[in-house]
Amino acid sequence: MSLHTTNVYGVGGDAFEQAFDMFCAAERLPQQSGMDFRDVARAWIHLRDIDRDYDTLNRARREFFRQRGIERRPASTGVQGIPFPDAHDFSLSLQALQSHRPLDISVMSTPTLNEAWSYGADFSRGLRLAEANKVMLHISGTASLDEAGRSVHVGNFEAQADRMLKNIEALLAQQGATFEDLVSGVTYLKNTGDAPVLRSMYRERGFDGFPLALVEAPLCRPELLCETEAVAMLPPATAAA
Repeated sequence: MSLHTTNVYGVGGDAFEQAFDMFCAAERLPQQSGMDFRDVARAWIHLRDIDRDYDTLNRARREFFRQRGIERRPASTGVQGIPFPDAHDFSLSLQALQSHRPLDISVMSTPTLNEAWSYGADFSRGLRLAEANKVMLHISGTASLDEAGRSVHVGNFEAQADRMLKNIEALLAQQGATFEDLVSGVTYLKNTGDAPVLRSMYRERGFDGFPLALVEAPLCRPELLCETEAVAMLPPATAAA
């Protein structure tokens, strides 16, 4: 069973209360289908003002996960967007999965990136979901970060895009996958003028041949210029254990 939700928001007197209540509201939707927030594999969060409220979102998410005892964090993307209606500063979409047999779900990682929760952002770099006839690799929004969680190549778009691609490539490689196994993706650009350079780099690196949207959106750190989320699919016989 798969549950997809969109535009879930919360209410409250301040940003923390809004964000925390958003997660509580999102929790109730899987429960109506006999699932739990622990069944959430993928999340997308939009913030009206990401520079102002991203730290608050992280505090609220961490507190929600702490109270619910959630240890396996979903894969996630957090970018600036315009929640509807205007009274809300956060919006959450999610995908929850459940099977009559326990799903084989594991956290994806790579030596080129540290774990996001080590600096307060409670999401997994990616999740590997093994099913009877395929393995899905859900890669979270990935940017130009190094193994210590630092933004690198500040002010240099091409270098940031290159590091972003190296991080995605490394996450895939840990699962026995390559760019050729990608089936969909979304790239978020802070400046749309960088799109021609990015498209050229994608062609040169073989990061193409699958549906890939380009979206203008400020990112979780003001200095970051691009971020990409992606999904890969493998047959079970060739997937890494």
